[in-house]
Amino acid sequence: MFWFVWAVVGVVVWWAMSLICKGKATGSGWWASLIAALLGSWLGDLVLGDWLWMWAGFNVIAGAIGAVVITWLWCLVVKQLK
Repeated sequence: MFWFVWAVVGVVVWWAMSLICKGKATGSGWWASLIAALLGSWLGDLVLGDWLWMWAGFNVIAGAIGAVVITWLWCLVVKQLK
């Protein structure tokens, strides 16, 4: 169940960030931005630990924060490279 919650948080944040980071940053490299969101979700849970809203052993708030940060950084990197 942990992996399911992790994937749902990552995909939801990826979808929201794809609406915010418009243009070429998410257009052709949507797989890369999805991987960044999933990685950020996992890292957020790993680094920020167990606090606030835990669901099936996954810290939903920390995972969302991590996914937003990593996806935003990925968006900035891709914009700089293009």
